[in-house]
Amino acid sequence: MDMEQRDYDSRTALHVAAAEGHAEVVRFLLEACKVNPVPKDRWGNTPMDEAVHFGHHDVVTILRDYHNKYSPQDSAAKKEDAEKNLDGML
Repeated sequence: MDMEQRDYDSRTALHVAAAEGHAEVVRFLLEACKVNPVPKDRWGNTPMDEAVHFGHHDVVTILRDYHNKYSPQDSAAKKEDAEKNLDGML
């Protein structure tokens, strides 16, 4: 199953898990399913944005740590975007 499927607002399971503070689900999606940690929804928000907005600091830590290990196979441009998003939140 494609664990990066998106809903009508382009939100992924990772967006929802991060917004709800479900740290174990976030960890599962990142480590077991190898999903992209920085997908953007229709408003440009990433799962990190959701975790920060709702005050889920444990999820922020998981996402930050995983992002440091993640290397997208698409292009270097995606990685630069992700780093800009993380720098802006810290």
